[in-house]
Amino acid sequence: MSSMTASQGLGSTAFLAVGGAPRPAALRGSPSSPSFELRSRGAGSSSGGPQVTSHDTPANWTGLTACLSLAASLAVERKANRRSATRASVVGLKATDTDVDLVAQLQLEASKLRAEVSSLEAEREEQLQRDRLSLFRSFDLDSSGAIDDQELRKGLQELGLKLDAPEATKILRALDKNGDGRLQLEEFDLQAASKLIEEWRAEERAAEDASRARERQSKELVSEKQAEQELLANLPLENDDVGLPTRLASVLAYLLPLMDALRYGLPLAMAFPLLTGPFDAVFLISGVFSAVPLGLGYLALLIGMQSLAQNTELPTLLRFNLRQSVNLDIALLVPGFLGSLVSFALDAAGTPVSEELAATGNSVVFVLIAACVAYSTVSSLLGVAPTGLPYISQMASEAISDTRPNDEDGSGKL
Repeated sequence: MSSMTASQGLGSTAFLAVGGAPRPAALRGSPSSPSFELRSRGAGSSSGGPQVTSHDTPANWTGLTACLSLAASLAVERKANRRSATRASVVGLKATDTDVDLVAQLQLEASKLRAEVSSLEAEREEQLQRDRLSLFRSFDLDSSGAIDDQELRKGLQELGLKLDAPEATKILRALDKNGDGRLQLEEFDLQAASKLIEEWRAEERAAEDASRARERQSKELVSEKQAEQELLANLPLENDDVGLPTRLASVLAYLLPLMDALRYGLPLAMAFPLLTGPFDAVFLISGVFSAVPLGLGYLALLIGMQSLAQNTELPTLLRFNLRQSVNLDIALLVPGFLGSLVSFALDAAGTPVSEELAATGNSVVFVLIAACVAYSTVSSLLGVAPTGLPYISQMASEAISDTRPNDEDGSGKL
């Protein structure tokens, strides 16, 4: 439709270009109009048909001929376009028919392939059944239609699976579904038997590995014990003297932590007058070491006690108490540090430490140190090392473990 409209538009344009359209004067009936006019003659006309007026010129005939030629060419072009569209439709229909035939052919080929696969699977299954029957007959030596444990063992051994009679019996029981003690064809499953054997071998290997690990661990323990015994054999014998001098010296060793703890016990001495006497005695002893400037008196006492604790010729009870006394004195640094930290935090918050809180904290520290000293004193007077203080006693025992015990079983009194 669009091509026809365009053709008509082109024809009209060409017609107007050659002067085919009437001029305004002709529309008013002017005799000077050069366009074609068809007029009917009146009664005086001899033919009675239309006559061409005298103003028709050759130029007008040339334009009309050009318009007719253009219209003819447009008509031929429209006809060619219609033929092309028809030809494309026919080709499309032929292509569609070809696709349908190709799909049908592919479906047919797929059906043939599925049939071939099913046939191959059936043949394979039949072959497996024949192989299974042949293998079963090779195991069934007496052709009785069943396999006993001896036949199963021999057949598996021929296949390279070594096993003893109990294992063969165990496999037969595992595969014997009806419980008659023999394997029929439907019960015969060589793959299951091989799997059981592999599992047993894996269990055996795991047990052997565990056994070797235990043996290796046992050897390591023996080696460690031998090394420890050799080390102890090279150590000097301990001095197990627990006489009265040793006991009294062990008690005196705890004067060091007791003197350092006096500053924590002042609130108690002020609250309980009965404690004034013991406190005065300890203060008197403490004054001797405090007289040395820069705290060198306490430092010398601390170093001297550590040196004595390292002397293997001294009694073990005394060495232990000297070391534990030093540990208690060092432990007093902890409450001092915590007290300073709390005091700093409260001062930063604008709340200074009250005297009641400070007195309570100091009293608690002194009571703990006094309790440790009392326990160690009583135990030492009894001739037994006071090893009941957590962590502190353990450290003291490890520090003097440079001697070997005198008793035959190798156990010391500490």
